[in-house]
Amino acid sequence: MLSLAAMFAALSYASPAFADTNITVGGTNINVYGTLDTAFGDVSHSLSIDPQFPASVNPVSPVKRSVVHGAAIGLFNGGISDSRLGVKGTTDIGDGLKVFYTLEEGFNLPTGRVNNAAAELATNGETLTTAGANSSMNGQLFNRQAFVGLSYSDWGSLAVGRNYAPIYDICVTYDPVQDAQLFSPLGFSGTYGGGGGVSEDTRVDNSLKYTNKIGSFNFGGLLKLGGTLGEATAKTAYALNAGYEEGNFGIQGTYQAFNDAITGVASAATSNAVDITNENTKAWMVAAKYKIGAATLKIGYQQYTLGAPSNIISTTPTLYNYYGQNVGKVSNFSATASDKSTHILFGGGDYNFSSKFNMAAGVYSVSPQANTDLSQSYSNQMYYSLLADYHITKSLDTYAGLMYATFSGVGLSSSTYYQNNTITAVGVRYKF
Repeated sequence: MLSLAAMFAALSYASPAFADTNITVGGTNINVYGTLDTAFGDVSHSLSIDPQFPASVNPVSPVKRSVVHGAAIGLFNGGISDSRLGVKGTTDIGDGLKVFYTLEEGFNLPTGRVNNAAAELATNGETLTTAGANSSMNGQLFNRQAFVGLSYSDWGSLAVGRNYAPIYDICVTYDPVQDAQLFSPLGFSGTYGGGGGVSEDTRVDNSLKYTNKIGSFNFGGLLKLGGTLGEATAKTAYALNAGYEEGNFGIQGTYQAFNDAITGVASAATSNAVDITNENTKAWMVAAKYKIGAATLKIGYQQYTLGAPSNIISTTPTLYNYYGQNVGKVSNFSATASDKSTHILFGGGDYNFSSKFNMAAGVYSVSPQANTDLSQSYSNQMYYSLLADYHITKSLDTYAGLMYATFSGVGLSSSTYYQNNTITAVGVRYKF
């Protein structure tokens, strides 16, 4: 990470005034930017706070009574927004054609450590000690975004590299509670809020992403290249999206499908290791919003399906690593079981009491479909969120948030799992 820090330091030094993070070098407009967001809060049922997990804690997943006996209280990273540091730029190369790029790193502000969910999972191998979950941010140098592209006013833009999946783009704008990392299941979980069933696919490596807008209509697509020897379809993906936004009304929809997506969990039987599952995913989402005076109403629906992988992989753990971590067990989604679908319905909105003060509320229902193979547990989950956000200045805001979750269904009996969880937190966020 020294090279990354040195690069940002050099760019900042090149600016004659540190407060102005926009500089021009060789005709390229360069912007160094960031978000610093931390909150003090409480999760009623939780393992210890993790120093490298993007959200520090996990208020979204059901918690086993045999593992957790108390609350986690302390500083959390990113109550609303994951803390990050980035550099982006554009160069006009003539006749309306531009080159653009973004390189962005997410980190845990209370500890200063790079977001690395893979390391958090491995640390919890065999014996759970800290809170966390799988993520698309796993210690990469630029774990949030890394792409370069071309844009033209009449043709749209094409970005090549590590891009957001279209579901993520929709959630950022259409989630009722600012897509808040700790107060919205869409903001916290890439499984729901971008990856279409697999959190690791919220950000798509080796991808080409096209976007365009004509009048009030927008549309685009994404293509992921697999690069696997002798397997043309292995680890590939595609997505399509379209939408309309005019005046007070907006609606967006997308469909995405991934071959051979990899999901990681803390190993059940091997210390310092991650168990992985290979599976195909299909997902679609539609969301709408409507503004009435100072209020904006939002609603959306998503369905994702997990199925047998297109390419069965060997179950020998030593053949793989998970973002640099050891693998304890390898599984292919069972071809004998029916595909497993999950339905997500959400609604709510926000109200601007003034130009500085906003109050938002959201309700989220997550309902996995009963699988014919009942060894695969499923549950019904409800989340109720409130978020009050006050902007002291354009760049600095303070907030207070609450999310209450309930869990029920097969495999989630009250004797085994807590039937609810609550996170409350107050925080401060600074953008530059």
